Amino acid sequence: MERSDALAERFAAEAAACERLFLVGIGTSHHAARVGEHLFRAYGGGLDARAVHSFDFALYGPEVTARDCVVAVSHRGSKRYTAAALRRAREAGSRTALVTGEGATVSVETDAVFETVPQERSSAHTVSYTSAVAVLALLAALAGRLRTGSETLEMGFLREEIPAALREALGTEDEARALAGEHVGRRRIWLAGGGPSAVTAEETALKIKETSYLQAEGMPTETMLHGPFQCVEAEDLFVLVAPSGAAQGRTLEVADLAGEVGAPSLVVSDGTAGIPGGASSLAVREVPEPFSALACLVPLQLFAYHLALARGTNPDSFRAEDPRFARADVSGRL
Repeated sequence: MERSDALAERFAAEAAACERLFLVGIGTSHHAARVGEHLFRAYGGGLDARAVHSFDFALYGPEVTARDCVVAVSHRGSKRYTAAALRRAREAGSRTALVTGEGATVSVETDAVFETVPQERSSAHTVSYTSAVAVLALLAALAGRLRTGSETLEMGFLREEIPAALREALGTEDEARALAGEHVGRRRIWLAGGGPSAVTAEETALKIKETSYLQAEGMPTETMLHGPFQCVEAEDLFVLVAPSGAAQGRTLEVADLAGEVGAPSLVVSDGTAGIPGGASSLAVREVPEPFSALACLVPLQLFAYHLALARGTNPDSFRAEDPRFARADVSGRL
């Protein structure tokens, strides 16, 4: 993050003065943009930040002007609709930035490019996700300071506390491996959470789909209770992302409901939740709720990885070793 500081200061000044800040991306990058919206909401000094899927932004609006800023997130910088979103923003006179990996193929000129980590060999893009969120957190903190005249988020917290929380979360790997071995045969894995944890639920479901090809569905807690729950069977697993925050209590209620239909639950929390009887758990360090989207995600990334190993699938290949999927070549159409 340090190498991005000078550039971040310059672009944050543009963002702090803008009317609206749009954060765009696709897939995992869209999830990073959504976490970024929560970070700007908490630390951006009242800046109107909105996450929009690149496909929708490029094809359907909203209308943007020279008073707006657009930040795109893309692992490799080459996704067609993210490029189209940036192009549309540039044509409108908006200030633009791209958060991407080192050596990315950037087809659209932007006002700033934030390079995060070397390109990953894995199509799951777990490291580039966390590093993109770190860049967005830095931009939110800098914009918030400029807009309010005071620190909305201490730089020391970003540089020391968050890395420490992630290192601690990596220590859950043995537990994640055991849980993956226990639950690899489930019919479907449901994931739910509220606020930033809804993004974590959806991102984890995507990692499970991409790496082990299991049926996994992630969604906001309240969405789960308004229809999808009626599809649950006893052969399913619930993963409930419930760190300290406004949605914690409601999310934990799902464990009791799942128990009524015979489905077990795994709760990911930070020591502030009473774990429902019979539920498994993964514990992480308590951090401010927007950052729980990183702290709670790491054990679930490990869980997804070990599900793939337990199934005997390649977690890095995007199923390219299967001739049918090689012929489909989805990656080549993105």
